[in-house]
Amino acid sequence: VISSSVSSALEHVNLPPREGRSIGQVTNTNGKGWVIYHGCTIDCKSGALALGRKEYDIFNDNNQNDVVDKDVESGKFRLKPVELSNEEWEAMRHMNRSIVLEGQVEGHVSQFQGGGKGRKRPRGANDGRAYNSNGKNSKGNDYNKSDAILNDRKAQPNRLPKDHSWRVNEWKKFETFIKNHPPFNVVIDGANVGYFQQNFGGAPKHVDYRQIDWLVRHLLEQPSSENYHIMLFLHERHFSPKLLPRWAYSIIDTWEGNCAPYDRLTLCRTPGGMNDDWFWMQAALLRGGQKDSPSVLAITNDEMRDHHFQMLAQGSFLRWKERHQVHFDFGQYDKFLRRRIVLLKYPKSYSRRIQRLEGKNGSGDAIAIPLPKKGDEGRYVDGVHVADDGAPEEETYVLIRLAE
Repeated sequence: VISSSVSSALEHVNLPPREGRSIGQVTNTNGKGWVIYHGCTIDCKSGALALGRKEYDIFNDNNQNDVVDKDVESGKFRLKPVELSNEEWEAMRHMNRSIVLEGQVEGHVSQFQGGGKGRKRPRGANDGRAYNSNGKNSKGNDYNKSDAILNDRKAQPNRLPKDHSWRVNEWKKFETFIKNHPPFNVVIDGANVGYFQQNFGGAPKHVDYRQIDWLVRHLLEQPSSENYHIMLFLHERHFSPKLLPRWAYSIIDTWEGNCAPYDRLTLCRTPGGMNDDWFWMQAALLRGGQKDSPSVLAITNDEMRDHHFQMLAQGSFLRWKERHQVHFDFGQYDKFLRRRIVLLKYPKSYSRRIQRLEGKNGSGDAIAIPLPKKGDEGRYVDGVHVADDGAPEEETYVLIRLAE
């Protein structure tokens, strides 16, 4: 423990309750003090820290100033992924479910209460009864691809009931469908992909179905994706005959078909009167923390600052987002593939969080602390934080380690 007569700024700050596990107490066990390195850089592929400038040593109460610190090789300390606990996974699932079914989380008040995206819009004409728990497909699996889509694309509009019992029923059918579905690895926010770069003058009102298909095909055709299964989520209004262009019907048919590689894709049409984000989020969270389930990645450029994401446990949510969100972009048109090149930005192999570290051989206790950098505003749910002009572009850290 380091004592000081100087008042700490933390004494005047009300810190939020801890949501995750503590890194534990780090104590000076060898009596040789601490060594602090500033401006440490990191290998973004491996998470290995390159030690920066050694600013000063902090020695114990015996003032052993004769201790000489040994040079520490770069790469000795590596950041690790900070995973969510089973309790945190369950808390997020419960909160998402509560927001959908009850419109709020008990004890929480927010301007985004109820999961709305701004002003309320009229409900869609179709009732979106999209999920059936009965039937098996020809392959004998415990689900049917048609269970996740509207049975009739030209179904007559039906008025939604005024009470919310239909919402509860729809959500229960959806959760049953997802639980019975074979393991999947990726969920896609279809509307976010389809509306990407579609805000130009004269842009069509519908999503870019080709753009969504480019991303789906890119994922399914990767050599490493043979065992992958993808869940594509789109609101049922995107399949309305009034909105769907004729050229897109063939694309929809391939999504719903069982021809390779689309046999590893499930199209989920989310029902009218409900936010499609609720569904892909719950699918991404549903099997989290389970030993035998694959880690599910969510492909979306939505920074999730709005609507009900504000209400989720922020510490857990931000760690989930850092470890499971995949950003996308589109490059030049490839004449051979006959589509634009898909560019994906996967999560890093480590978490940019305060961490307790050990050296390569298990020796040398240390703490790594990330410093602000430009672009950090994307790491905060409220979108208020903006990095100052002096913040660097690259990641830098402070490393505090035991002197050897």
